[in-house]
Amino acid sequence: MHWWSQLAFDAAAESQAADPSPGNQMAAAQVHALVSIAEALHRVAAALEEGDGPEIVPALPARPRK
Repeated sequence: MHWWSQLAFDAAAESQAADPSPGNQMAAAQVHALVSIAEALHRVAAALEEGDGPEIVPALPARPRK
């Protein structure tokens, strides 16, 4: 876990503990979801930097025109 994700999780937990309203619970859930997405993107970027470039990611075929 990165320092920024731990900081976001801690802030969300503190906010939720201070005010356990449904709106705050939704905000905390959104923070967790966004941090999870950010960590996944960070792992993808690290994998691309370690590899030889775009060759490690299979290219998606273009959609056929109808």
